[in-house]
Amino acid sequence: MSAYSVEEPFKALLLTDPTGHRAQFAIDYPAEYKRTVYDELLASGSVTVLNYQLAYEYEFGSEQRERPQFATDGDRYYRIHVDTVRTVERDWWEFYLDLQNGEQSDGTDPVTVPITSLSDRDQQLLQQAMEAAAADRDPAIDVDDREPGSRGVTYHHHLDSEASDLVPSPPFEYLQHNDHLFEARAEQDTIPVTERTFTVEQIAESRSDYEQHVRDTVLEVDFSTVSLSSAATDVLDTATDGRPVSGFYEESPPMSDGLDAVLTHLNATDHIREHSDYGEYTTFPNMYAIYDGSWYEFELAVYP
Repeated sequence: MSAYSVEEPFKALLLTDPTGHRAQFAIDYPAEYKRTVYDELLASGSVTVLNYQLAYEYEFGSEQRERPQFATDGDRYYRIHVDTVRTVERDWWEFYLDLQNGEQSDGTDPVTVPITSLSDRDQQLLQQAMEAAAADRDPAIDVDDREPGSRGVTYHHHLDSEASDLVPSPPFEYLQHNDHLFEARAEQDTIPVTERTFTVEQIAESRSDYEQHVRDTVLEVDFSTVSLSSAATDVLDTATDGRPVSGFYEESPPMSDGLDAVLTHLNATDHIREHSDYGEYTTFPNMYAIYDGSWYEFELAVYP
């Protein structure tokens, strides 16, 4: 079990600047569009977006849960809920750089970066395509915010493909970067993307009421208000010692009385089966509690 210190928990759970949430595309949505989405959600109570998340669901063992996420328009406070999630298809352009494994053929005249004839936006698209190609060379490389299943750069509905020189026909055939040769191509294809509808529920009209709502609905336990055995205290002391960022407590099955007591107070034991029942790595995250005067986010991991 690990424990992460939560500084300013009421602020950490409150979304006030939606521009910090990235769209799940190589090229992010414009900040102005994100603010429009946020304003529409609070004004109308619902908004639908593609490959963009304002609230999250996660697996708590075998149960689907919603991570607490709150928002405010300055006067009222809301909880954001994930209403529906579905896959839809869009006909969009994609730009690729394909790694060439063979030796460079005669007559190949590759370009190198920077390609000054390209616009600033196309330079950005090219850089993202190079990063995607790097992920193809080494699957261990994680390209942040890449749309699932794609190694190209998608011209989503907030990118103007008609203003780009990279589609429909790139102005160069090959790109040489370091010791690697790439072939440029553009394709228009039917692309699956995730459509999410979010709703809001008003939960408070003042900051103090919002904070009380978080205590009542998010906080599992303030350990100072319950009786703890020395074994349970040892578990919490180890899990919250903060080395270097989070603490970590580990034990072999069967579960000790101390860990069982801690998980009981965290309202997790009803969801945990016998260790022998687990055939794969399973987590129980996002359990919030106060210990020794500080907020912590606890997570239990079960290894088969």
